Amino acid sequence: MSKKSITLRSRGFVDPRKGEGKAARYRLGIILPIPIILLITLWSKPTATSLWRGGICLALGELIRWWSAGYIGGWQTSLEEERLVTSGPYALVRNPCYVGSFLAGLGLAVMSGRWLAYVVLLGFTVLGMTRLVPGEEALLGEQFGLAYEAYYQVVPRYLPGWRQFGKWLRARRQGTEPDQRFGSRDAWLAERYMLIFLVGVILAMVVRWRF
Repeated sequence: MSKKSITLRSRGFVDPRKGEGKAARYRLGIILPIPIILLITLWSKPTATSLWRGGICLALGELIRWWSAGYIGGWQTSLEEERLVTSGPYALVRNPCYVGSFLAGLGLAVMSGRWLAYVVLLGFTVLGMTRLVPGEEALLGEQFGLAYEAYYQVVPRYLPGWRQFGKWLRARRQGTEPDQRFGSRDAWLAERYMLIFLVGVILAMVVRWRF
């Protein structure tokens, strides 16, 4: 797996231009929950209320994932210059992609109207928090050393505090945020399959509700 792909993996994404070796296996690990989500969708019992409530949560989660994915394009430069991407959502939390994934999963659980969906979400959340995230942060520590250690000390893992929000807003107003730009093309490359899948799930639940 390339140097870039290793680092992308450690931020919750894989390099959308790479499909071999460990990157492909990691993508497979991301795809594995899909059959379970499809089964829950087919077994779902949505209502109008559960659909709109869950839909708001799902949209918020996917928006965070999209925002996070848009900074993938800056990784090539950051790797060459041995500096971290710490702007955008990464200035607020170290793992914004996983935060977005949790909210999207919660939205799907609410939409489904089935308690089993919450159990599945809990299982994947525990797996991510105890296995995936610590391992991926270790990769970043190996890649960036002291730079990541400093970042680790000041940026929370999942939930930003008011101070973190304030610091982020001041940096944006004063123009002191790192020169790392959001790329809509990078976001699309990373999230296009997820978006297509989620649209299909939502349509299936709407059909279940109506018929």
